[in-house]
Order: sequence, then C-alpha cells, then structure tokens
Amino acid sequence: MSIIAARNFRQHINRMSTLQAEVVPYFSGGVIDYAGLAELGSRSGFDFTADEARQVLFISDDELTDFEKEMVSGGSVQLRDFKGGNARGRTG
Repeated sequence: MSIIAARNFRQHINRMSTLQAEVVPYFSGGVIDYAGLAELGSRSGFDFTADEARQVLFISDDELTDFEKEMVSGGSVQLRDFKGGNARGRTG
C-alpha cells in the first residue's frame, strides 16, 4: 500500500469520466468516504489505505482539479471529514 498508488489513482480518476461517476457517491452527505475510495482504487488496480487516500487529498500540496473542486464546492464536503476516522473521531 502506498501514497504513490493513491496519487496515481487520483490522477486516473481525473482522466476517466466514467470513473468520476463512480467516485461521486463517496463525496456525499458532507463526508468523504476514504475507505470506500480505497476499495474502489483496489478494484481499479491501485492498492492504498483510507489514510493514504486522505493524505493525498487533504495533506497534498497539489491543487484540486476541476472535478475535485466540484466535489467539494458549496461547502457540502470538507476535506477533513471522512469515514474511517478523523480529527472529530468519526468512524464509519
């Protein structure tokens, strides 16, 4: 499992509009389901953990892509919120 795989999956999502449609449900209800994203990544051949997914999106210095901006626009999702554990102690 690796940060590199999570970054590669992020890039893969941004190139594949069909995969973007599969990602949308993991950004619903104001919470990012990083564990779900890691499972989707695994099914797509990218092996990384929920925490590694969080690091790539939340801690990364990379700018958000247009697709990623859509997912977090309007305040519906905050990058610190996620299923699988966070600073608020949320699990899911």
